[in-house]
Amino acid sequence: MRKGMLITVAGMALLAGTADVRAACIPTQDCASLGYKYTAAQCPDGAIACPFDTSKFFCMEPQTCDYTYTAEACAANCQNVGTSSCVRNGTTYYASCGSSKCSNNQTCNNGTCKSNMSGTSFSCCDDMGYGCNTYGNCDGFFGYGGCRAEIARYEARGCTAVFQGCNTYSYNGFDGYIAELRCQ
Repeated sequence: MRKGMLITVAGMALLAGTADVRAACIPTQDCASLGYKYTAAQCPDGAIACPFDTSKFFCMEPQTCDYTYTAEACAANCQNVGTSSCVRNGTTYYASCGSSKCSNNQTCNNGTCKSNMSGTSFSCCDDMGYGCNTYGNCDGFFGYGGCRAEIARYEARGCTAVFQGCNTYSYNGFDGYIAELRCQ
């Protein structure tokens, strides 16, 4: 009789354990906890959509893009784009910006490489009889392209020309003026 009771007690324990397991098996509809945590774009080699939310996917090799630099951001700093990139929402992002587009004697100013010309002085002349005024006139004097052309050459190298003053000169009986300018 004791043997029968022992078997009955063991059977009841087994049934009680089975009931506990069944109570813990409640199906979840949380896609992320089931592994569906990617977008279709992160699964370029194919994916399985979550049956409870078809905007969530599972794939074996997801491609996540957490880079932050864009080509525009690098260009604004006069830099080339970096070598590592990924695409997120149709935009290419880079791990970092690459090398500078500016040479050693240039600085970046709003995405444009400019020479550091501050303090550089230059002059041009006025042979048209207008006298020496801001930037002068200087058209066609002894092969010069004019003050405007000279200023344009300096501005292209990063100079903002500031009128400093003028001097008179004499050459083969002609009097003229030399406009003195300084880069700022």
